[in-house]
Amino acid sequence: MISPSSSSQAFLTFLEDSERISVEAASRARAAERKTGQAVDIIIRELGILPEMAIATELARFLQIGYVAKLPAMESNELLERLGLDFAADKAIVPRLADNGDLLLTVANPFDTDTIGAVSYFFELPVRLEVTPRSAVDDFIREIRQTSEPVGFVDGLDAVADVDLERLQDIARDAPVVKFVSRIIQKAVDERATDIHLEPEANSMGVRFRRDGMLTHVESVSHALHAGVISRLKILARLNIAERRLPQDGRLRLAVRGQEVDFRLSVVPSIHGETVVLRILDRETVRLELRTLGYDAASAEKIRNITARPNGMVLVTGPTGSGKTTTLYSILAELNRQEVKIFTVEDPVEYRMTGVTQLQIDPAIGLTFASALRSVLRQDPDIILVGEIRDRETAEIAIQAALTGHLVLSTLHTNSAIGAFSRLRDMGIEPFLIDATMRGIVGQRLLRKCCEQCREWADKSGCFVCAGTGFKGRQATFEILQMSDRVRQAVVQGVSQEEIEVIAKQEGMTLMRDHAFQLAAEGKTTLAEAVRVVELEDR
Repeated sequence: MISPSSSSQAFLTFLEDSERISVEAASRARAAERKTGQAVDIIIRELGILPEMAIATELARFLQIGYVAKLPAMESNELLERLGLDFAADKAIVPRLADNGDLLLTVANPFDTDTIGAVSYFFELPVRLEVTPRSAVDDFIREIRQTSEPVGFVDGLDAVADVDLERLQDIARDAPVVKFVSRIIQKAVDERATDIHLEPEANSMGVRFRRDGMLTHVESVSHALHAGVISRLKILARLNIAERRLPQDGRLRLAVRGQEVDFRLSVVPSIHGETVVLRILDRETVRLELRTLGYDAASAEKIRNITARPNGMVLVTGPTGSGKTTTLYSILAELNRQEVKIFTVEDPVEYRMTGVTQLQIDPAIGLTFASALRSVLRQDPDIILVGEIRDRETAEIAIQAALTGHLVLSTLHTNSAIGAFSRLRDMGIEPFLIDATMRGIVGQRLLRKCCEQCREWADKSGCFVCAGTGFKGRQATFEILQMSDRVRQAVVQGVSQEEIEVIAKQEGMTLMRDHAFQLAAEGKTTLAEAVRVVELEDR
């Protein structure tokens, strides 16, 4: 049992003193606890002050008791069943026998002394506590229920094509479906995932999250949930729930942990039913600074020199998911001033920025990048951000805008900074126009960073910060090409990428593969991770 002095208020003071949370955050949590009477772990999580796993580990550290990230399967659930699954789920408490015969209680709220005392009295055993995230208790109890109880609320849905519209709507409103969708979305946001994958199989539906660029399996649930979950998401995104033969795309906004989060939904039919990917556009957690992305002071200064001119074009290149838009917005944040008119044309608008006029394209009504860009040019802009140059028409209008006194920022899908020249030529842009407008090109990828907690450990499996992966967070590896007279001459002459690369290196450009190797040598990432993301064969 915990001592009376170990109260939730003392815990908040502990977090404040150890600089895990700010004074303002602690004050908000205290006020919310007084007003609502909710458990302190729920309050800290719902206010978005700390993620759930960090709350549990800090509770264990404060109380000097054990911590488990996931409850292990037990040979017998007799104690839990005697206590009652509903009670255990409501109080977030799981009893089991310790090796010495004591009652080991795994709890999310160790300050709930009334419940802990009542359970101890019920079993007539001395109690030892350990802490776990509240969702871990939910997952554990849900797995027990799934293995012991048949799922009956969607009986008869084996042939999804035969389910009528009203039935789909009813299923989407069922409590198990609503709870599942809410739980998965909250879990993904808490774990800083960028994508949620819901993948139907013959007898189940798999759930995977993409975290730090890597897909990891989260759980599998009964296929009986599939139709209801897909319908629920379609309703939230205002899509046609009766259409199950064609792909559909949509957007939705949900309140998660007290803040609004945008999602982009993609639904595609497969042989086992519709498969879903939810892209999480949680931009509240992103700091739009080049330094935060991993750009050192010298590299950030190079980019500032490139964007200091009032006209011309600046490109950020790289594959999907390499952080191009985040880098562009970090540049835009520095350029955003009262005396400058800035427009963005995007699909979708990924960041909200005060002082910037943002336009989202909609091809369904004819609002394409090209048509939107033409309209924006009549709005007297100084700086234009084009989300992506996808075709010749958009490229030509962007080039024209750069020629007529505007600074144009955009992205391009190429493997390197120098590859942008050949990509633009393939689109039909004349080399002399590239020479006249291009100010600089940034090539970028994202590397997983080594976890600071377990960086020096041989065995990383027990690290709670990175969940045993050895990596926590990502940073950019990059190359910055500044246009010079020699580079411009080479572009106009149409020389090969290899020859331009030699010239750029002679003039001080650090190639991306060299930068990635340097990060690995400094211990910021691993060589294996650098090889995975950037070609290092030359090394």
